[in-house]
Amino acid sequence: MSKETIGPRIKAFRKGRGITQAELAKSLGYSHKSVITHIEKGESEMSYEKILLLLRTYAADANELFGVQHIDKLLEEHDRFKKEEVRKNAWTKDILFDVDGVLFSYRVGGALIKDNKILLTKGGDDYSLPGGHSQIGETSQETIIREFKEETGLDVEPLNVISTYENFWKWDEKDCHQLCIYYKLKMVDETQELVPNPDTKGIEYVWLELEKLKSINLYPIGISVQILDNITDTTHFIYKE
Repeated sequence: MSKETIGPRIKAFRKGRGITQAELAKSLGYSHKSVITHIEKGESEMSYEKILLLLRTYAADANELFGVQHIDKLLEEHDRFKKEEVRKNAWTKDILFDVDGVLFSYRVGGALIKDNKILLTKGGDDYSLPGGHSQIGETSQETIIREFKEETGLDVEPLNVISTYENFWKWDEKDCHQLCIYYKLKMVDETQELVPNPDTKGIEYVWLELEKLKSINLYPIGISVQILDNITDTTHFIYKE
């Protein structure tokens, strides 16, 4: 699809969804909204990867937005993507949804230890194990590998499941039913440096000495025992606020 053809379609899609150029630019990883301006005017191209990211981020219908013939042409040039995935718009989605006012969440986290320190996220006075929501069609191992790479820049390998959780709590004033799996992890390359995702707001990543785990508010509750005692058996917790 030529840049002259795709530009007007992107513009029509954006306006139809009520998305500003700045919002679209940020969601696609562009540094400035002017990139979108040039694309919409047909002055710049949008890469195939960006097109896929747009479809995935906004749950857009590929056929409706670009037309089957255009998509087929793109797929001929990028055969690593399956035609059926595009035609059905079967993009992965976070497993986080609302059921009659109650949120359901499926999350995977990991305990990464290096040099007697553990990598944690910090928000206020609370700490937790890094991770994120699994996506449709994704295994828990794939989730934790992806989440660590996206959020920390680190390549990790899941070893064993150390804990599973059923959480019942309040999330932004809504009742939430959350299922969690936590892995023990190791770094694939220990020379890698922590590079937090700049788009992650309000969360700080810290390497904390293991000996300090007992003196902090670490969530999920009880998992510090699993980590400090190096328990190899999987423990199942149920927590209700």
